[in-house]
Amino acid sequence: MVDATYEISVAGAVPEQDLRDVGAVTLAVNQVNTVVYSIPDQSALYGLLARLRALGIEVVEVRRILDPGSATPESSEIDPDVGP
Repeated sequence: MVDATYEISVAGAVPEQDLRDVGAVTLAVNQVNTVVYSIPDQSALYGLLARLRALGIEVVEVRRILDPGSATPESSEIDPDVGP
């Protein structure tokens, strides 16, 4: 199974250690940080979202990137407040 790439926008800064722990990278550091994370399935995505919530980090948007080389996301979005 191919890992999916998700673009996760959050309000505020994500601690560097937490980014390393989940294998994520920060793409932009400004008022809204964007984190890209390659995960094996949706349950892992929900685990990441739960961890961000536990850290008190507000998730603004989650988009699945079909081709990591392109900027075109999949049309459906995942609501971080809804469980699997």
